[in-house]
Amino acid sequence: MLTLRPVSRPLNVCMIVNSLDVGGLEKVVINLIRHLDRDKVVPYLVCLDGPGKLFAEAGLPSDRCLVLKKRPLNLGLIHVDPSFVLTIRKFLKANEIDIVHVHNFGPLVFGGGAARLIARKRPRVVYSEHNQVNSASDKTLARFRWWVRLADQVVAVSHNLQSVLLDRLKISRPVQVIHNGIDGALFTSGDDREQVRAELGVGPDDFLIGTAVVLSEQKGIRYLLEAAQRVLGAAPAIKFVIAGDGPLKNELGDLARTLGLGGSVVFAGYRKDVPRLLSGYDLYVLPSLWEGLPLALLEAMSLGKPIVATRVGGNPEIVEHGTNGFLVPPKDPRALADALLTAYRDRAQAPRMKVANQQKFAAEFSVQAMCRQHERLFAALSSRA
Repeated sequence: MLTLRPVSRPLNVCMIVNSLDVGGLEKVVINLIRHLDRDKVVPYLVCLDGPGKLFAEAGLPSDRCLVLKKRPLNLGLIHVDPSFVLTIRKFLKANEIDIVHVHNFGPLVFGGGAARLIARKRPRVVYSEHNQVNSASDKTLARFRWWVRLADQVVAVSHNLQSVLLDRLKISRPVQVIHNGIDGALFTSGDDREQVRAELGVGPDDFLIGTAVVLSEQKGIRYLLEAAQRVLGAAPAIKFVIAGDGPLKNELGDLARTLGLGGSVVFAGYRKDVPRLLSGYDLYVLPSLWEGLPLALLEAMSLGKPIVATRVGGNPEIVEHGTNGFLVPPKDPRALADALLTAYRDRAQAPRMKVANQQKFAAEFSVQAMCRQHERLFAALSSRA
């Protein structure tokens, strides 16, 4: 156990991201900025590639933010503009940053490099791995293993990612698991359920299965559509809602028409009111091909929704098969359809699963739990300086 030294002021912690565009990583960073204890941590923010759509949600004053636009130069191991690193170094030094918290590969290189250029009272560097290693090429992973030495501490958002980093990639830095967390106060069952369902064209007696994700290859929505065709053949009272936007939007719409799913599948588009939307669901489904620790499942869990998800990444750390949901193999429409039909036919289990989900969420995945663990980590690292 580390003995933490008292500090005369809160720690200045600078989050460094590519941008605060729409995505799970970005929401995690915003939650940290907004909910870290200000008596312990004063947050700063650096965006490397523009502010992003969610930038305003961070709520930081302009003098605690640095927004840049990357201008890459090829220096072999990675594309880096040296003047860019020096600009970040100046910001870190001027604000007496104690901890640099970088999220994903690019911020690791730029932020970690900038921190290492500060000779006196160098900031400690924390690298958070959210999911990027699962989709990176072998060439990128080789670069990552070299650059991760810039970090003093690595945080993995799931035990699965911790295993990937230590056992498969064999990185040379300590890895601590801190699960993602969300603000459960935003996800409370209100009085909008029937109105939401009416807006979606879902009747009061229909069973609504839904998801809300980026429409990308990672999320496996094509397999959900194939499963939906099987499900609807056995239970036509089931309806599906797929909320979100992304690169596969048109392709998935075409596939739904080819499969003859008609009005039984609603593409709801990008939604800013996800908590309200989820209140209308009877069951949440996430058929991902790979994951870190998806916020989408935490959102469903906080509302007590039964969950069907694929057994990938950190999903089994959220969903305990048969207790608060069901786990199926990825890329398996038949297994996915069977699990969805099981949940539909055994709806009497929903109240029990609701209690299990909400209890597990409060204990392990709240924003408060995530922030307290980060505060302890930052304090421990500061004590080593």
